[in-house]
Amino acid sequence: MAQDKVNTISAEVNRDEKEAFDLDQALSVAGLGIYNIKYTVVLSLFLIGAILEPVGYAYILPSSKCDLEMTDTIRGFVGSIPYIGIVITSFPWGYLVDTRGRKHTVIYSSLAAGILGIASAFMPNLISFIILKFLTSLCIACPAAVPYTFVGELCPLKYRDIMLTLINAMQVSGAVLVPLFAWAILPLNFEANFGLYYFKPWRLLAIVYSSIFIIGGLLLINGPESPKYLMSQGRQEDTLQVLRTMYAQNKKKSPDEFPIKRLKYTEGAINTKTSFLMSLKVQSVPLLKPPYVKWMALNSTLMFGIFATVNGLNMWLPEILNRVFSGAGEGTACEVIAQGANETVAEGECIDTIDSLTFIINAAANCSVGVIAIITSVVIKYIGKKLLLVLVYCTIGVFCILINFVSQQILFAIFLSSIALMGLAIAPVNAYSVQIFPTHLRGMAVGLSMMVGRAGSVVGSNVAGALLNSVCEATFYVFGGSLILCGLLSCFLPKSSSEQDVKQRNITRL
Repeated sequence: MAQDKVNTISAEVNRDEKEAFDLDQALSVAGLGIYNIKYTVVLSLFLIGAILEPVGYAYILPSSKCDLEMTDTIRGFVGSIPYIGIVITSFPWGYLVDTRGRKHTVIYSSLAAGILGIASAFMPNLISFIILKFLTSLCIACPAAVPYTFVGELCPLKYRDIMLTLINAMQVSGAVLVPLFAWAILPLNFEANFGLYYFKPWRLLAIVYSSIFIIGGLLLINGPESPKYLMSQGRQEDTLQVLRTMYAQNKKKSPDEFPIKRLKYTEGAINTKTSFLMSLKVQSVPLLKPPYVKWMALNSTLMFGIFATVNGLNMWLPEILNRVFSGAGEGTACEVIAQGANETVAEGECIDTIDSLTFIINAAANCSVGVIAIITSVVIKYIGKKLLLVLVYCTIGVFCILINFVSQQILFAIFLSSIALMGLAIAPVNAYSVQIFPTHLRGMAVGLSMMVGRAGSVVGSNVAGALLNSVCEATFYVFGGSLILCGLLSCFLPKSSSEQDVKQRNITRL
């Protein structure tokens, strides 16, 4: 019976080649398979690079303190540079992504980020290092956000939430490379005389972190453009060519067997010949007006909560764990942090070594988060995006508050390291952006919400640095309370788009 129905639908599609189908139906026909998996892996490299570059500062800055003559005050500022650059450029990158395409924009931005990041490792002094790192940060906003939109637009509607959660899981899993690379490289004992400076392990580590951008950019050169972007530009034949290739690789058939010959054009194309300001207005103004402004505000608030917590505390995580496991003191977590602060090394003296247990705890925590993220990518189909967000925000919020009450080092390490789990919330929030906003506004919407999130990173890192050594308990109350608030706000998100899958049930069997 079911097979007869499928054959009937196939016959109808093949008999009437002039009949037009919408793009979601066409993506369902193309299916999910090796094509999607291949490019999901490639696009995940950009997200991993966007993690390694800023988070790697937690290991690079303490090791470079002496060579670059960096005070602790300057260190806090330098640690904020990646997020400052992302905030400044998220808006223009979002504009370019929506008007010039996903593929080429992310390739050019990533190659630039990789080259500038590698160049920064050869800078002889603090000023030149800061300048190159700032230029690098101006290129990170695109690869840090676009892959979510890209992956969502390359897969069928019914699998979109799963694939976005999966790529987020790959990004979170990739974060384990930050402490592992540092553990492998920083203990090396070598110096190469470059005249103005000595090339030391921390410089090699900076090169390794930045090289991921270049690898991702090179691998995507022969990849596809987003079919949704192509369709939004009126390029129907190019869209069909991408769909035929996707169908052929996923179904192991000839591209000519793709049964859909014509697509419905459902969204207005962007006139790329208009002026920059006019096009920018077309891209951004609708997001600040009903019906999208409330969703833009909600998604941006949720992103702010994620990044303020993850990156706010994460930059200081290795140093805090190092104090705990190096025997800086006993008592509650904040008592240990306060005692460690009183025993800080003199200004100008370097700390080139980090306790091995700090590397192990950090790597194990990131690895565990990666495993949980992969499991989440499977169960999200059953629990839904909204419930996942509520659970993640509220659970980590409670853990942050509990840090003020534990005195056992292991419990403290577990609660503090669990903050990385907040990364699980990024994909569902971006999935809502893909669901809520139309194609021609989607890249800008994701870019702007990520921009607000990265602004949270700047605020969070400076707030954490200012409070940890003065009013430590308030630090965890503030971050924990903000997460619980975000969990409550998540309840106002719309229903998942999964109910629309029913409309696709027959067409997906073609």
